[in-house]
Amino acid sequence: MPGEAWNKRAGAGVEREKEQAPRFTLAALVLLLVTGLAVGTSQGGPPENPLKAAELSQKGRKLILEVKTRPEVAVSSFQRFPDVTQRSAAYLCAEFDALKGGLTRRICIGGEKDRKRFVGLGLVSPSGKVSDERTVPATVLRQTPHRITVALVPGDADLGPDRYRWRAIYSDGACEEGAVSCGYALPERSWARYRVRPVDPVGCTGGNGQVVRSGPSAKRRVALTFDDGPSSYTPQVLSILERFRVKATFFVVGSMVAADPGTARRIVAEGHEIANHSYSHPILPSRSELVSTNGVIRKTTRFRPCLFRPPYGALDSRLARDSGAERMKTILWNVDTVDWRTPGSGSIASTAGGASAGSIVLMHDGGGPRGQTVAALPSIISSLKRRGLKPVTVSKLLGNKTIWRPR
Repeated sequence: MPGEAWNKRAGAGVEREKEQAPRFTLAALVLLLVTGLAVGTSQGGPPENPLKAAELSQKGRKLILEVKTRPEVAVSSFQRFPDVTQRSAAYLCAEFDALKGGLTRRICIGGEKDRKRFVGLGLVSPSGKVSDERTVPATVLRQTPHRITVALVPGDADLGPDRYRWRAIYSDGACEEGAVSCGYALPERSWARYRVRPVDPVGCTGGNGQVVRSGPSAKRRVALTFDDGPSSYTPQVLSILERFRVKATFFVVGSMVAADPGTARRIVAEGHEIANHSYSHPILPSRSELVSTNGVIRKTTRFRPCLFRPPYGALDSRLARDSGAERMKTILWNVDTVDWRTPGSGSIASTAGGASAGSIVLMHDGGGPRGQTVAALPSIISSLKRRGLKPVTVSKLLGNKTIWRPR
């Protein structure tokens, strides 16, 4: 989890607008109303705002929220889905409004279970009515008694790339009798503004020249792979994968990417992995073939592959070294559907559906008639899921990480 370093960077993925108050530092203690949230009162004058600072940034794929408080706070003391109109409600939340209008996204820490792994998301109408509440995966850290950080994927919290106004809100649930309300906000008088930028996968770790035929079996995962595309069959494969909500790896031919860039971009946009299968599909391709293929993939999708599969599975020591020199792993397989022989969709489904944990399954979405593979795919996925096996990308199977970068 990032610390002070990212807090000091200006605009690391989230653009600060001119209207934003610098670090929301309080110059004076002022009693006021903030769009339905009134600060409590006491006979001794307005209390000090317990919210000291609030910061947003984007790091990789994650949106990072840091809140600093004056009193010591514990995540367990807050409600994940608070009713902020109630005096007894204890909450620490961030609220986001898209500048073009719509519902407010209210993201709150706390809850009875998994407080460090989830936050609450409430969608709030302009009238203050909560229309939907759900739990969102996040990483929540109480880094000090006065500082809490939250990291989450913006899309999981209904925060697509857009311009937002936002603020932090807080209440400890200990409302004094006679107080107008017990909620505090930061900024106090207005909202800060940020632009959440779109983030693309631009590469992956693990390109160490290793030759791999299968992955670890401990996590009950398998990798479905497709060679020789993109082709006219690839959109059909992608639609099936989307329907079953699984991800796969496509070992593409560079010349086919150049001929059909839109499908290559769709592969990446839908969360699948794109990998190098040479430029013209020769036996034992030259290093220049690998370089050209990486180049056209990167130019088309922004993604630089870290995986290579040799055409026909033919590999010698020179080609393995070239793959490593281009910062790629060489990926073979341990389940071959021989779908290139068009043995029938039943045969293809039976072979692929019989894969075991850690298997890398070879299929094709290009290079010939692939209607049988398309027809077999729903049955393959269903069979694997019934057996408790989750289809993932090769990088996910091997424990490699995706590298994300804002546009």
